[in-house]
Amino acid sequence: MAVAAFIAVLSFDLGLAARQAGQGGQAGAAAGAAGGQQGARGAGGGRGGGGGRGAANQPPAGPVPRLPNGKPDLSGHWANPYTPNMAGVRGANALDPATKMPFDWPHKGEALPDAKGAAKTYDLPYTDWGLKEWKAYDPEKNGDYAGSCLPFGMSRSINSPHGVQIIHSNDALAFLWEQNTWFHWISLDPNFKWPADLPPTWNGVSSAHWDGDTLVVVTKGFNGYTKLDTNGHPHSKEAVFTNTFLRTDSRTIQHTYTVHDPKAYTQDWMNTRVWRIKDYPDVIMEYSCEENNISLQDGTITKWKYPEQ
Repeated sequence: MAVAAFIAVLSFDLGLAARQAGQGGQAGAAAGAAGGQQGARGAGGGRGGGGGRGAANQPPAGPVPRLPNGKPDLSGHWANPYTPNMAGVRGANALDPATKMPFDWPHKGEALPDAKGAAKTYDLPYTDWGLKEWKAYDPEKNGDYAGSCLPFGMSRSINSPHGVQIIHSNDALAFLWEQNTWFHWISLDPNFKWPADLPPTWNGVSSAHWDGDTLVVVTKGFNGYTKLDTNGHPHSKEAVFTNTFLRTDSRTIQHTYTVHDPKAYTQDWMNTRVWRIKDYPDVIMEYSCEENNISLQDGTITKWKYPEQ
């Protein structure tokens, strides 16, 4: 049971962010073996499904809520789509950033019979290094950092199934991930600079700017321990992730996620997704991966070890 949960699923209420800021104006880890929340979650990214417990009674979408500076306000409790496999079946979800359409690469979709762990295909445009990392990923035998309750990293947090509260002002934006109660803060002040001597981190550091009404978030500075998703697609310390967020009405965000990592991939590729607002009474909850993580404690799950770098 624990191993099955390990491979299957990875993984405050601030006045409900003015009731979600949109209603009035509008395989690899074992966090699921850890907490009691997982069994109550819907596969669509929220409790009871993609729209949350209030999905059946959602009001019609209203206009885009805006900040005092006139930019779209992304505040709200959002169902970001659970994406355990960014590549999709045989690379079907990998899009060309220039066209936002599927594209081809050598050996696309071919089976990798010498890969470790679960069956794998040539599902992304790997470099030799990236392909070696992908074929070697075997969380059941070697463990996975997320199964040991270490930080998911920026990518797997965006891909996790439990939703995210966004707190947004003119000057800053914060993602409050329900997954293990992690957060990610981003300055929107054009004069803000991160200290040059910051060490590499699990989540990296982000800068952001507006392109019209689209918020563009660029994240880099990774420690190299994390994967892109539950399936274990690799990225290197040199990766740069670009996420865009366009709020199109009171209930919807159009999201794109572009991976730039020449060490792991021969060309950039992207995903496109749609985020939906979660309605009250679906609220962000406390999440503790460590608590009751019996599968890790009793040795059913292999404890992850820091890789040699």
